Amino acid sequence: MDVLTHIKEEHNEFKDLMKKIQESKDSKKKDLFRDLYAKLNGHHEAEEHVLFPLVKEKVDEEDKKVVLEMIEEHSLGNYQFSVLERTSIDNETWDAKFSVLKEVLEHHMDEEEEDFITLARKVLPKEQLEDLLDEFESLLKEKKEEKEKDLK
Repeated sequence: MDVLTHIKEEHNEFKDLMKKIQESKDSKKKDLFRDLYAKLNGHHEAEEHVLFPLVKEKVDEEDKKVVLEMIEEHSLGNYQFSVLERTSIDNETWDAKFSVLKEVLEHHMDEEEEDFITLARKVLPKEQLEDLLDEFESLLKEKKEEKEKDLK
């Protein structure tokens, strides 16, 4: 498996988790939310440190905008995560805030799969994409665990 296939698989996991969050209540909802927050934090950090720089250095100025947009969308998602983390699950706005986050994340994942992954497959050899998987997963795990500690 290569790193891009792994990213798509994680996207599916995140979409399932977001659906469970919307269907849950009270402390279960908050626990699932924090799980999503930690997992996505690791995922975004790994993309930004392992994959995005490699693609960015190999593309022209026009395609570089795709990479930069991915990073900006991560920032937007991180902001919305932090807002939700500070909002009580009992607050009447929590579900609306989560709905906005879900829309941002789904838009990002769709664009990443359609635009970024297509671009990455063009500029990075298959062997390199396979070799990057271990580094990606290692950083993902490290950053996820850091976020889990922060959320306790």
